[in-house]
Amino acid sequence: MPTALFEFRHARGVGHFGYVAPKGAPLDEIPEEPQIEGAILFGMRRLQPEVSDLCSIPGWELHEIPDEQPKLDPHYGYAYSRLELRTPDGEIYSRTWVPHDPEWAAAALHHGYVMCLCGVELGIRGLYAMTDAQHTPRMRHESFRRGCALGLTIGGLVAYVDHR
Repeated sequence: MPTALFEFRHARGVGHFGYVAPKGAPLDEIPEEPQIEGAILFGMRRLQPEVSDLCSIPGWELHEIPDEQPKLDPHYGYAYSRLELRTPDGEIYSRTWVPHDPEWAAAALHHGYVMCLCGVELGIRGLYAMTDAQHTPRMRHESFRRGCALGLTIGGLVAYVDHR
């Protein structure tokens, strides 16, 4: 299943690259994060640590838009896609750039939807100055589970719109 991940670089309510509970704060209290809470108002669902079944989120769309990088093409052969996650009223909720993957796009076209996950801790980024090799799959999974347990991860199946 094609998946798009939107991990916030700076969450307005919780700080940079993840949530750190203040000293003395109860661990069962869900932190408020405006980006997450706003998306829930538009129909996104808060995810549990054991993600087993995602539902369709009516009105949300993921747009894949060609975004060529002329300075990089001659050297690296990259063709980029701009992925825009849009709310039911058409506003951009989040945006990211990724190298275009024809297999991913074909799967998204075939299914007609993409699994979109958004949050503060999805396991994409490691700690500051940590290389991808040091950021192990186990660490990534634990970060994702922590984000879900804190209520800082949302997602669902979103309609795919291809602009290529």
